[in-house]
Amino acid sequence: MAIVLVHGAWGGSWCWERVVPLLEERGLDTVAVDLPSVGAAPDYDGGLEADADVARAALDSRPGPHVLVGHSYGGMVITAAGAGRTDIARLVYVCAFMPQEGESLFQLTGGKPAPWILQLDDGSTLQDPEYARTSGYSDCDEETTEAAVARLRPQRPTPFGEPIVDAAWRGIPSTYVVCARDASLPPEVQRDVFAARATDSVELDASHYPYYSMPERLAELLAAAAQ
Repeated sequence: MAIVLVHGAWGGSWCWERVVPLLEERGLDTVAVDLPSVGAAPDYDGGLEADADVARAALDSRPGPHVLVGHSYGGMVITAAGAGRTDIARLVYVCAFMPQEGESLFQLTGGKPAPWILQLDDGSTLQDPEYARTSGYSDCDEETTEAAVARLRPQRPTPFGEPIVDAAWRGIPSTYVVCARDASLPPEVQRDVFAARATDSVELDASHYPYYSMPERLAELLAAAAQ
């Protein structure tokens, strides 16, 4: 069983650095991808499908079956990337967007960016570092928080406006991980909207970044999904 990990907006494969070794210790072939819409030049014109293609390439690079995991915006990516595939055993949404057909991230968030999302001069977006420190990483120690905030990169907004054509979770078993202390994606939305679409769900007493605040518990959940 192989596990493919997809980060959220402004992040990178580094987000999973505490989880990957724990999965590998369990004998699970694990890869974390880097989405091209993060840190891209202003003239980059790739959208959601370009991000999804990176996840598809990771799936194609190793034998299945696979567990495809998405965090936050990464839920949009795995929903698109997994559609029509027969080599995915389970989708796992970690406090992630889990859209239906025709839904974009902008639609799911009310059509406008949250007040803690900065709009940069070149059109990119970035999470407000102060918000990240006080709310996003609220259950992480200061050293972890500062290291993560320093690595956040601008995100091109094009993928946020593109709707899902085929929702992979319609035909693939899914697990939704609700983060009960999430200040970025409201826990009630996670429970009432997204977890209701999943095959099953589990709840963590975590903020928006459980891969840093409780990596052992998250690795345990992902390993269980791979059984």
